Amino acid sequence: MPTTPEELPAHWLAAARDPAIAAGLEAIYTIITDQIAARRPLCEVSGRCCNFEKHGHRLYVTGLEAAYTLTRLPPAQTLSLPMIADARARGDCPFLINKLCTVHTIKPLGCRVYFCDPTAQDWQQELSERTLDMVRKLHDRHGIEYRYGEWRGMLESFMA
Repeated sequence: MPTTPEELPAHWLAAARDPAIAAGLEAIYTIITDQIAARRPLCEVSGRCCNFEKHGHRLYVTGLEAAYTLTRLPPAQTLSLPMIADARARGDCPFLINKLCTVHTIKPLGCRVYFCDPTAQDWQQELSERTLDMVRKLHDRHGIEYRYGEWRGMLESFMA
C-alpha cells in the first residue's frame, strides 16, 4: 500500500494494468451498459453531461477509474496539466472535443450512468450508488487504496 499521497497515482496505475483488476472493473461497466440498454435513456449528444459548471454538476471518480482511463488512452491521445487547466477554465472535461467524448469506451462510472434525460433521474442515482459500491469492493478485494475525487483533480494527480 502507498504511504504518501504522491505514491497513490503509481499504485492506481499498477492496479489498472493488472488484467484481473481491469476485468473486474470492466464487468461492473458491463452491468451499467446492460442497465442503460434496458432503460434506453435519451442522449442528445449535446455535450451537456461533460459541461460540468454550465449544467451544475460534477464528475467524481475513484483513483482506479482515472488510472483505468489513462492507461487505455490511444497512443496518439495525450493529456497534460495545461489541457486540464483549459478544461477547468471552460468548465468541462479535458476529453470533450467538438461536443464528443474522446474516451467514450474507457470513461468512468459517473459518465456511464449520467444522462440529461429527465426520465433517467429516478433510476440513475440508485444505479450509480450500487455500482460504485461494487467498485469499492473491487478495491477492497485487491488491496487498492480507495480515494474518490473530482475528475479533473484526480487526473491532475497523475500529471504531477
